[in-house]
Formats: sequence, C-alpha cells, structure tokens
Amino acid sequence: MIMDTVEVNLVDTLRNQKFISLLLLALLVTYVLPFPFMTNFFHDYSRVKELRDDMIKEHNAIVCHRVLETDPDFFSSQGMKCNDKYYRPDEETVSTGELLVYADTYGKYLEAKRELRRDLPGLKVFAILVFLLSLWFGYSLIDLTVKVSSGYEGGLLGPLLAGLHSLPALVASEALVFAAMFVLLTVFAVPIALFGPVGVLVAGFIVSPAFTLVIPAYYFARRVFPIGEIWRVARGNPGGYLSLGLGLSVVEILTVVAMGYTLSIGLGVLFLVILAAGALHYLLGSLGSLWVYLGHSP
Repeated sequence: MIMDTVEVNLVDTLRNQKFISLLLLALLVTYVLPFPFMTNFFHDYSRVKELRDDMIKEHNAIVCHRVLETDPDFFSSQGMKCNDKYYRPDEETVSTGELLVYADTYGKYLEAKRELRRDLPGLKVFAILVFLLSLWFGYSLIDLTVKVSSGYEGGLLGPLLAGLHSLPALVASEALVFAAMFVLLTVFAVPIALFGPVGVLVAGFIVSPAFTLVIPAYYFARRVFPIGEIWRVARGNPGGYLSLGLGLSVVEILTVVAMGYTLSIGLGVLFLVILAAGALHYLLGSLGSLWVYLGHSP
C-alpha cells in the first residue's frame, strides 16, 4: 500500500455502513459475548477494592481515636474530629503490616482475595482473547477504511480475511514493541519512580500509542519490527501521537475505575461502560492510529 495515495475522511468513514457494521461485529465478539463469563471476576475485583477502602478508613479512624484519647481536651480544642462510623472500640484489631484494622474486616478481605485468585485463569483467557481480537479487528477496520476511501464496493469478508492473515505478524510485532518499551521503561525506571503514580501515568500516556501504531505501521510498511517507523511518526506528528496517548489512557482509566465500583453501579452499568470504552478503543486503534500515522511527514 502506497501511503501517499491514501486520503481518509474520518467523518465519511464514521458514517459508512460497512465500517459501522464491522465495528459492531468487533464489539459483539470482543466484549458482548465474553461478558457473562467475566461477571464473577468483576464482582470479586470490586469486592476486594471495597474492602480495601474500608480497611483504610478503619485504620484512619483507629489511629485518629487513639491520638485523640491521649489528650481529649487539647485535641478537641484544636478542632480534631475522628470518623465514628468506622471506629469500633471494643472490637479486636490486627496489623496487616501497613494498616491497623479490625479482624473481621481483614478476614473478609482475605476471603475476597482468595475468590479473586480463583477467577484469574478466566481473566487470563479473556485478556488473551481481547488482545488477539483487537489486533484482528483493528487491522480489518484500517483495511476497510483505506479501501472505502478508494471506492471499495465489496463486503466485510475481504477486510476480515486480511486481518486474520496478518494476525501472526501483528502478534510478533507487538511482542517486539513490548520488548523495546520494556527496555526503555527500565532505563527510565528511577525518574518514573520518583514521580510515583503520576510518573506511571505519564509513562503509560507516552508508551501506549506505540502499541496502537503497530497495526498501521505493518499495514503500510510491512515491518514486523516497527520501532523506527513508530519513532518517525512520533517525531513527525508529536501532537497527534500525544493526543492518541491521552485518549487511550483516559479510556483505560475509566474502564479500570468502573470495574472497581461494580458493586455500586451494578453489572448493567458496567457492561455499558465496557462497551463504550471498547468502541472508543477500537476507534482510537483504527481511525485514530491511522490519522496519526498518515499525519506525519515521511
């Protein structure tokens, strides 16, 4: 494929019935069908997070009351107040190493973690499935987008077969990019650690587009090791590259946050959030990465 001859209109593509049909098929296979098999994991993950939050609140309440009780008159006069909801003065406490919590809460937390560990094999299968399907449908969406821009009148089978045929090369390419990014992050591990969670967030924000750009890099350049191609894109179109990273990071964060509150929002709302996040991820991974890739100056 000659990149200079490709002109993609994003608005027209989003209105194209073939593109919408392929996107809906991707969402159906990737997220809708596997979702019922993952509900136990989502429930247990949310339960662990909820109990962990309760343990932190109990620790703060216990420590606060113990400090307050050393000199009630003085600390009360200074406006010190403690959380009474999570304070049970007559209950047994245990130390978890970093937290001082009530024994029954800690017991529930350990049981919830055991339940979560039982769900891990299913999660691994789901993660591998999403990874492979994302590459397959991501390539197919890009292939269809490029063909539609050239007046393609065929069906979805052609792009789907093209994506399936390219899947082994895409998996190898992603593995090589992962190895390269791992080395890069190892080199900058100390600066990232110094900034804590913010450093990790920024690192993900910068690194995540590299994995998404694997598909257009292979589609146009047919390079299984696309680091040079990705670097040229990032250097030639830094605004697009960083915008893609921001979009991907926001989608991932919203998904993880929603999973942590499954017990509060319910499985129905979580399903809608995952479906919306999946749609955005596919759009960013296809049209977004294609726009960034074609937007740099070779």
